[in-house]
Amino acid sequence: MYDEQTFTPHAEPGWAAWDEWSPEQEFCAFAGSLQRMLQPAVVVETGVGVGRLTGHLDLDACTYLGYEADPEWRRPPADPEQATPTPGTMAQADLVILDSAPEYRFAELAMWVEHGKPGSVVLVHDAGNAHMLGTLHARIGAACAATGQPGLFLRNPRGGWLGIHQ
Repeated sequence: MYDEQTFTPHAEPGWAAWDEWSPEQEFCAFAGSLQRMLQPAVVVETGVGVGRLTGHLDLDACTYLGYEADPEWRRPPADPEQATPTPGTMAQADLVILDSAPEYRFAELAMWVEHGKPGSVVLVHDAGNAHMLGTLHARIGAACAATGQPGLFLRNPRGGWLGIHQ
């Protein structure tokens, strides 16, 4: 299925990842499929990094606004200056993909709740999949659950959350 793959540590067999920091390859493919099915006019992605997930998106089919918090990883297609979106940018997005550094991700999720476009969809990586209480993954999952927005948790090894802004 994938060439030269490594598997997400502690995952059930079959989950592929490029390394211990990148999102699961299946999560990235899911994000790309979600974009194709939703056909959003504006896509916001945070935590672009080296573009593992971005490579699954059709950047020609939307206005793409990418952000990377770490200046060492920040390169196109991420914004060259800005680490994270503004409330105004979040208000324009039809699809929001959050995988930034944790110190940004909690604020970005709150920004989507406060300023997000009604009907917009958010996809959050690392939202826990039976992770122990207190772990980063469990804390991100709790933040997703506390948004008050409808959504569902995904069962990828590090967890994910798919929410819809009301």
